[in-house]
Amino acid sequence: MVELVPDVHSVDDSIGCNSYIIIDDGITLIDTGLRGNEKKIYGYLEKLGYGPTDIKRIIITHAHVDHMNCLYKLKKETHAEILAGEGETDIITGKKKPHNPGGLFGMFYGVSLIYYRYKPVQVNVILKDDDTIDVLGGLKVIALSGHSPGNLGLYVPARKLVFSSDTIRVMDHKLTTPYPRFTENMHDAIDAIKRLSELDFEVMLPGHGNPIMSNASAMVGELYHELKH
Repeated sequence: MVELVPDVHSVDDSIGCNSYIIIDDGITLIDTGLRGNEKKIYGYLEKLGYGPTDIKRIIITHAHVDHMNCLYKLKKETHAEILAGEGETDIITGKKKPHNPGGLFGMFYGVSLIYYRYKPVQVNVILKDDDTIDVLGGLKVIALSGHSPGNLGLYVPARKLVFSSDTIRVMDHKLTTPYPRFTENMHDAIDAIKRLSELDFEVMLPGHGNPIMSNASAMVGELYHELKH
């Protein structure tokens, strides 16, 4: 079990992406991961003394399959409210197909989408930049378009904590740009890194890789400086 900071947990061995649990006003789940990860999420909640129906809301940071593949099952079993950015909603609800990187890699990616068989889910709350979710003293929505059109981060000023989604990759505690093949607009993605660097936070919880537990905004600022020079 991993409590990263008070009331914020990372699901052990999460499948597909990092899934985070916030314990405040019920349970808030950030990103669901791939098929089968719901069992990991439920198992972690059980260790904390909670069950599936304690999940009150599920936030999807962006509509890539590794972040939302088991959303349908979770929605069906928890009846949680689904929240996502306005640029991602049409994919989550099935009105639009997910971005395909194209080429030979895109062919393999298309096959993987068939294998994972994402089922559309209705979005209850469409999140916009600067919206606030009433947990942890105010979970502020930060629009970070680039990796995907509606990619978003979640910022807790009172805790100096940010959930950075896939805006930044963390590889062996080293920060770098989001994975190019799955990033729809790298120019905007670099602008998103700049925006993230302007926030005041110590802890950064990424969509993939290890959390950065201290000096995180300064590290993001250093990354942006390297990218612009």
